[in-house]
Amino acid sequence: MLRRFITHPSLAKRCRCLISPQPSAAGAASFRRCSFSSSQVPVEPPPEAQFSDDYSSQPSARISVDRSGLNNPTEHSHEASADSELVKHLKSVIKFRGGPISVAEYMEEVLINPKAGFYINRDVFGAEGDFITSPEVSQMFGEMIGVWAMCLWEQMGQPDRVNLVELGPGRGTLMADLLRGASKFEKFTQSINIHMVEVSPALKKIQKMTLKCNNEDDADENTATTLTGIPVSWHSTLEEVPTGLPTIIIAHEFFDALPVHQFQKASRGWCEKMIDVGEDSKFRVVLSPQPTPATLYLLKRCKWAQTQELSKLEHVEVCPKAIDLTQTIAKRISSDGGGALIIDYGLDSIVSDSLQAIRKHKFVNVLDDPGSADLSAYVDFPAIKHSAEEVSEDVCVYGPITQSQFLGNLGINFRVEALLQNCTDEQAESLRTGYWQLVGDGEAPFWEGPDELTPIGMGSRYLAMAIVNKKQGTPVPFH
Repeated sequence: MLRRFITHPSLAKRCRCLISPQPSAAGAASFRRCSFSSSQVPVEPPPEAQFSDDYSSQPSARISVDRSGLNNPTEHSHEASADSELVKHLKSVIKFRGGPISVAEYMEEVLINPKAGFYINRDVFGAEGDFITSPEVSQMFGEMIGVWAMCLWEQMGQPDRVNLVELGPGRGTLMADLLRGASKFEKFTQSINIHMVEVSPALKKIQKMTLKCNNEDDADENTATTLTGIPVSWHSTLEEVPTGLPTIIIAHEFFDALPVHQFQKASRGWCEKMIDVGEDSKFRVVLSPQPTPATLYLLKRCKWAQTQELSKLEHVEVCPKAIDLTQTIAKRISSDGGGALIIDYGLDSIVSDSLQAIRKHKFVNVLDDPGSADLSAYVDFPAIKHSAEEVSEDVCVYGPITQSQFLGNLGINFRVEALLQNCTDEQAESLRTGYWQLVGDGEAPFWEGPDELTPIGMGSRYLAMAIVNKKQGTPVPFH
């Protein structure tokens, strides 16, 4: 889930480089040609591997390395180790595998390892956490998502019962703001069953408090009700959410945290980047000497890409879990009706080399102290679109459009004006700041406070996409 360095404008220029959309056509200098057919990858496995000790840059030279000792156990040392439990775990996996692991496996372990994953045992959101998300910026974001959900519910014919699902709910702020904004529309609120898809026990507890849930002493810890009587359930995966009811799915800053596989074009063809342990016991990047299972997803992604996108491509990121999840969503919407809203920072094109790490609102090396920083990557919105359309003819995909367009067309301008009519000067300043952060682009021109607190807009960096059952028609505001 990501990420805006709202209170850290010193990172604004760097953010523009890291998060702003990649240029197209002549400006897409980072793209290199994809040189294989859809049926075969011309990779000739050599006896040596290539590696780079600096993850942030691609290998500038090929170095022959004797990998024969990878399977040999290291000598036992009585010196105290400063490695964290997660680092020890990752090194042991690499050791017993007899070779490196994929970037995707590394990313998944870092984020959701059951004992030491970044999201598992802490609250990572907000100014005191590692990053700030849109729901934490302003109540208006959740309210606008509520408007979208209610409009879709109306298009569905106002069913008496509907599943309202949020993937990766964070603190539960978005859902709480959605419910508060929709509270006057009793027919809608009385129809919904809320399902929170969350793997973190720590965040589940926070979500229950945010939603003001009541729990009976002998009740299942994964079920509760809000003070207004709306049932809430928690699940580890979307597949656990009961089927059979029309479903509205919200995925805000969820797809960016799904693990990505990275590929680099070498002289022998496309090679997957892998994470290994060097002779200095530090993590490093190596290139796979032969095709990997994820190569099948690379082939699929390149098949979906436009010719001009592939012409200058040197690096590609693919996210099999995003493709699989999208198809699960599309199948459910196809059979049960409803729709899904995906909002995240990403690109309306194939993604090159975007993996990044953030700790306490600052960029750090992705291999530095795994488990202490959030890892995320740009969302490949065209891949989501193709994945949904590939699996079902009964769904339509709309977008992506910018977050600024999405919120503006839903009426956030009128909402902020209404709120400004009845608030203190301090509240007005907070509303204007939050509004800019949601729909603005770059540094706020009206800001007169300290430079280090200049609000940074994310209106064009975040994109919105909807997947809906064809029976519902075009969802607002994608007309």
